[in-house]
Amino acid sequence: MEKKELETVHLNHLSNEDAASLFVQTCEHATPVAGILGEIGSRALTNLQTSSASFSIQVRRPQKSKYTEQVVAERKVSSGILAEIKRTVTFELKSRDERRKQAAKDFDFFFEPYSDIARAAIGSQIDQTQKMIAKYHGSQDLINAALTIGVDMLMTELETDTMSLSTIYKTRTVDTGNHETSGTDLRPDATESYIQFCTIVEQAVNLMPNDALLSLFNTLNELRRKHNALISKPKDKGTSTPTA
Repeated sequence: MEKKELETVHLNHLSNEDAASLFVQTCEHATPVAGILGEIGSRALTNLQTSSASFSIQVRRPQKSKYTEQVVAERKVSSGILAEIKRTVTFELKSRDERRKQAAKDFDFFFEPYSDIARAAIGSQIDQTQKMIAKYHGSQDLINAALTIGVDMLMTELETDTMSLSTIYKTRTVDTGNHETSGTDLRPDATESYIQFCTIVEQAVNLMPNDALLSLFNTLNELRRKHNALISKPKDKGTSTPTA
């Protein structure tokens, strides 16, 4: 009789959500026929049920950081200040006072490349704003022009708020990273339990085949095919990753 082998599934190529789905669905289909797997098979299934349940719960927890609202609020302030500076410069460019008009031209030449940075990704907005402020402080002529057209205080406000935005953005990044890590930390145990259980099913269907085992084997294969199809981009060929 031809030896039956489960199709390969590239577990490390699956997202946490898809891996959890594969493990949990495997348990759901295997539980009704756990009795035919023997003591070792039943224990392996219990281990998979326990580890995959914990992993799945962690994956389903909301990943939104508690700092997101603060980031949005701080960014709104920074974007508002940038818009106000632009409006002021545009207004002063039409001034009948030649001194103010020239100061507006000088400041506009400096500010124009940065005028739309609020539309960029938040990390880029912070970085570009910090670079702009550093350049501003490095030129007394720009500081004098800002004083003349009345945007010096806005530049000070922008600097202060950008510092706050940068701080809270970094805090959120760390917080979000911790959420992701906690879910990832539970994945290895669930993966190992899944591999062990599938190995036992393979051995059982080859050593003592019956209709129930064959049905379970076919179901596991179908689950593997379905989840393999969810993999959108394979890893580099040189990367060693767990398969089952």
